[in-house]
Amino acid sequence: MHKLLTTSTVLAGLWLTPLAADAHCDAIGGPVATAAVRALEARNVNIVLPYAPASAEAPASAEPEMTAAFNQAVSVRHQSPEAKTLVERFFMETAVRLHRAGENAPYTGLKPAGTDFGPAIPAAERALETGQIGPLIDFLSREVAHGLTERFSDVKAAKDVGEPKTAADVPAAREHVREQLGFVGYIEGIYLATKGSAHGEGVAAAKACGQ
Repeated sequence: MHKLLTTSTVLAGLWLTPLAADAHCDAIGGPVATAAVRALEARNVNIVLPYAPASAEAPASAEPEMTAAFNQAVSVRHQSPEAKTLVERFFMETAVRLHRAGENAPYTGLKPAGTDFGPAIPAAERALETGQIGPLIDFLSREVAHGLTERFSDVKAAKDVGEPKTAADVPAAREHVREQLGFVGYIEGIYLATKGSAHGEGVAAAKACGQ
């Protein structure tokens, strides 16, 4: 049975998918690192610059550092296979680090290729690749329906003793309240997720929930 103590706990759990999407940006096979390698291969830094953070205050704040790192990498990449491997790693790390900084998120190093981030990210990527949203809607609908059904069952399974009249009634009443709050928080979290930005705001929301 789920032990969902507060609405905040549930919201934090619901934001794990946006956090996984952000972690996906840390992966060697993720969009930032692969763009960095394509930029090196094409000798065109503009391929990776869209991932450089920008803001209203400093619209090109990361571009100089990313461009300088790119120029360094290009200048020595051709010297040997070892140099190629090293500078590609260096430039991928630089690009990902700057991208994460733009999200106000920590950079903890590149994740290995093939890291499993769960089913949601591949489903989203397939939708983008194929231009078909239907399978993604079906996938998310099934997941939400499963989560709602499971949590609703947990609420019903927790015995409703009403307002506790004695100390002996408190544990059962506490369990029922815990499950009710967890269910309501789960619903609220789904609603809030539909109103937010899938990428940048996910990090901020997770931090607001104490992540």
